[in-house]
Amino acid sequence: MSELDKVFGELSQRRAEQDRERRERHKLTADFLGEFFKEDIEPSQTLQRRGIEAHFIDGKLVLHRPQSGHYQEPLYIVVGEQGEIDIAGRSLGRYEPADKLAKKRELINEIISFFDL
Repeated sequence: MSELDKVFGELSQRRAEQDRERRERHKLTADFLGEFFKEDIEPSQTLQRRGIEAHFIDGKLVLHRPQSGHYQEPLYIVVGEQGEIDIAGRSLGRYEPADKLAKKRELINEIISFFDL
């Protein structure tokens, strides 16, 4: 086997491992976001009283106030390619299970700020 083939094989293995780790981080964060929606957003009386609707579709959390029409953009909370949480176009960093409560509170603070609650 040539040296080129050896290096290429090692590189391929490294890339496959990095891709597997990226997919795991992405799934972990998407699961967290789904759980956050089910446990904290969907049952929220505050959001309902303020006319804010929330939907969790394809791993994306979308919050909007329908009565404001086109005047107010929806708030998008999505999982980035590397498993980070992106909200309103900026990153809150990667989700780590040990920081679950802190990440939830950070998301809640962003929602409160965005909708001026």
